[in-house]
Amino acid sequence: MSLTTQAALTVLPVTAGALIGFVPAYLMERRREREALRKRWDEPMHQLCSETVVRVRKILHGRNRVKHAGADRDAVLHEMEDEYHELRLLVEQIRLLGTRDLQVAARMMLRHSYAVLAETREEPDPRADEYAEPPYERLVDAVQRFRIEARKQLSVETPEEIAPEDP
Repeated sequence: MSLTTQAALTVLPVTAGALIGFVPAYLMERRREREALRKRWDEPMHQLCSETVVRVRKILHGRNRVKHAGADRDAVLHEMEDEYHELRLLVEQIRLLGTRDLQVAARMMLRHSYAVLAETREEPDPRADEYAEPPYERLVDAVQRFRIEARKQLSVETPEEIAPEDP
């Protein structure tokens, strides 16, 4: 056996062993990087989605206070308009970080929030021709859809399993 062949036979197992060790280590490192990147965005997205739902719930609560509790319409409308303004800003942030489905769900909440605001002002529903349901019901449904889409983006195992508003 020549010296070159003997050297090649010695180097070949070492090279194969290095590759066998390198490939799994490389794949594990890539997996860790992807997981770290996903986690880095999960917390801000969770906060953003939570804050968005809180704003919508405050709009719904304001409408109920005026309609059912006889609260001061002007004061409550002022609060609702402030919440709507904040909601618009949050929806724009979702457009930067969210999936397309989450963005659409957020935009639908914004659309129906405006209709609830108009209804509370005793103005006609601007979307009455498009929908059979009243603004309040549309907004409650839109919130539920948004929650499902947010849970999908946050990789919740069963995103559709959300308790209804009125159990």
